[in-house]
Amino acid sequence: MKILISNDDGVHAPGIICMSNRLAELGHDVTVVAPDRERSGAGHSITTSSLHLKQETFPGYDPRVRTFRSNGTPADCVMLGMEVVTPDAELVLSGINSGSNMGCDVFYSGTVAAAREGYFENRRSVAVSLVLGGTIQNQGADEKHYETAVRAVEALAANLEVLFGSSPALLNVNVPNIPLSQVKGFKITFTGRRRYQGRIQTGAVPGGKPCYWVGGTSVDSEELEGSDVKAVHDGFIALTFLRHDTTDYGLNRRIGAEEIGKLNGCSIGQIKIG
Repeated sequence: MKILISNDDGVHAPGIICMSNRLAELGHDVTVVAPDRERSGAGHSITTSSLHLKQETFPGYDPRVRTFRSNGTPADCVMLGMEVVTPDAELVLSGINSGSNMGCDVFYSGTVAAAREGYFENRRSVAVSLVLGGTIQNQGADEKHYETAVRAVEALAANLEVLFGSSPALLNVNVPNIPLSQVKGFKITFTGRRRYQGRIQTGAVPGGKPCYWVGGTSVDSEELEGSDVKAVHDGFIALTFLRHDTTDYGLNRRIGAEEIGKLNGCSIGQIKIG
């Protein structure tokens, strides 16, 4: 199978290297097109100025893996991969991300965006993240169990027909950061909700001028039964199918003819609507 792989941690990140190498070992035709530096939090941004793409040999990669770096965002990299490098890719993979992409994180995530770009182009697409931090009791905070995520990808790649059928789709995968022997299995989940405290952190640069950066810690995460957050907390690999359609159909149905009539009868400045 021809596989295009990208990420948002950069072409040198350990997650993308170990996933690419394992898939190449299994006999897949693997091509990596990834950012030349970390682009975490890039979301689905794209570059409207010039993009650069260069094929190189990077340390750590299996020689069977073709590797390219770009100055673009994760979404750019997948676009370049599908349009320039490997237009016949059958599967788009993004990751393995060093950190979770659960709940509201999917809107910020460059990892999810890279896979979503593949989905936009009618490819089966999978974003894979290793959930770090204290979400599971006795989890080693300093040890990153990329091998667990690699084995999850291996199982998913071997069961694409079961998961996707004949249709392109976008699958978001979050893997608990524990040894494979402790994983309880896979679970189909919905996207939970996560909030953060201390979002804006402050510091100072030389000269005493204040500077700010986005950070924070997760608080009151939605751990409803069936959510991705709950599944990972319980030691399962969370599988969440995502869509491009973010319409709130409940509110759409609630706003009826009477409410629209009121809007159409109002005036804004000197202009009447409707």
